[in-house]
Amino acid sequence: MNVFFDVQGTLLDGGIPRPQAREVFIRLAASGHDIYLWSSAGAGYAASAAELLVVQDLILGCHSKLAPPPVTVDYTVDDSPCLVESYGGYTIAPFDGDPEDQELWRVVEALKQVTGST
Repeated sequence: MNVFFDVQGTLLDGGIPRPQAREVFIRLAASGHDIYLWSSAGAGYAASAAELLVVQDLILGCHSKLAPPPVTVDYTVDDSPCLVESYGGYTIAPFDGDPEDQELWRVVEALKQVTGST
């Protein structure tokens, strides 16, 4: 499944990375999911976020939300429900910089329910 993660508010709060992103991405990739980042600020911003999150080796691409990506969006994770309503996926609580945040693990559980994967 192609899983698209929003950047600002979902994976970053300003320049602060959401905790556990790398570990969650490892789990999703091991379950057979292809992970992408996308942002309204563009593909370059998404690529910068990938570096900050140290997940460049786990994602298959960075895209702008303003143009259709070259692959099918099967599932999206976003702090704004608009794209989740359009594509399906998980509306995550916005990241507020809390270093103890564990919200990304809920994405793993939500995808398990949709796909039956571990």
